[in-house]
Amino acid sequence: MSDFFYFLESWRWPLAIVLSIFFVSRALIVVARIGIRVEIFTRLPILVGTGSEPIQAEVGKVRI
Repeated sequence: MSDFFYFLESWRWPLAIVLSIFFVSRALIVVARIGIRVEIFTRLPILVGTGSEPIQAEVGKVRI
């Protein structure tokens, strides 16, 4: 019986790491499926620059 407990004791941390990675990945999948809504509130108009440079936008206030 002590061999069984020694076996469990030796595999405790590897199993804990695998289970924690599993639960974190499941949580990330749930968040990705639900989606995160980002609303942009600003009193000033958003300035968008175009031309030879990539598009840039400046926002005053963001609420997540």
